[in-house]
Amino acid sequence: MKNSIKYLLVILFSFGLLFNIESVYAQEKVDIVVMRNGENREVKVTGITETIVKFRYIGEDFDYEIPKTDISQIKFASGRIQSFEENVSDLPTDGTHAGSSAERHNKIAVLPFAIISNDPGLTIDELRTFTQNQAANTVRNEYGSLSLQDPLTTNAILAKNNLSQDNIDSFTPAEIAELLGVEFIIFGSVKVTNKGATTYTSGSSTYSQKTDKNSDTKRNKGSVFSSSSSSTNIEYDTMVDLRMFNDRGDNLYSNSRHAFGTGTDAYKGSVDYMLKRTPFGSKYGKK
Repeated sequence: MKNSIKYLLVILFSFGLLFNIESVYAQEKVDIVVMRNGENREVKVTGITETIVKFRYIGEDFDYEIPKTDISQIKFASGRIQSFEENVSDLPTDGTHAGSSAERHNKIAVLPFAIISNDPGLTIDELRTFTQNQAANTVRNEYGSLSLQDPLTTNAILAKNNLSQDNIDSFTPAEIAELLGVEFIIFGSVKVTNKGATTYTSGSSTYSQKTDKNSDTKRNKGSVFSSSSSSTNIEYDTMVDLRMFNDRGDNLYSNSRHAFGTGTDAYKGSVDYMLKRTPFGSKYGKK
């Protein structure tokens, strides 16, 4: 009887061990990225964009990136297979993206920003130009792989084709990119709200004392001098919206952000912050 119980316990233990092994194996199912050079990479795919595949090696927390042009297919752990053969074969031999002409390839333009404000004292056209130029400078410094169209050229092309802030919403991003002759375009808007004026007042007093030496009884005399000053500052609340499209009309990046600061130039930090987090920026993928 005792031997039978021991035998039964051994069977149950073996069954439990086998079950645990199978459970661990199931948890460790991975995606297989099949490279064009024949290499297979067992990873966890974390994202797919227009041009790259993001993944993590098992046991790591850092994302890596591979150009789609280097990948043949992905065999997902779920059993689904995504092939990149057709996408790559459709690309022109000079490396341009499908739907992009060779003339537009790797070129980017920054459109004039839309400025919205309740403050009639702001010079809207001037602020629009400053914002566009500042964004263009950030793009020039950040996007080394792209060629920036100078804002003067961008604005001249728009003006010759009668495109302005009043009617630009009537055109699609793809149409505007084709008109400008670029592959990527950046739209932006800045909303500046006048929150009112705040007055700061400060004052000080000084006391000047002297002794009357001609008097038999020494007496102290003094005078009090007072001064005050005040200043008035207008505080603004600023919201910035930024979007990036390609010449196929795909939205590559979209974000809105409250700007820090209360001045009319508070938009600068938010514009830089978001431009660095587009697919071409140095902070891409970071919050």
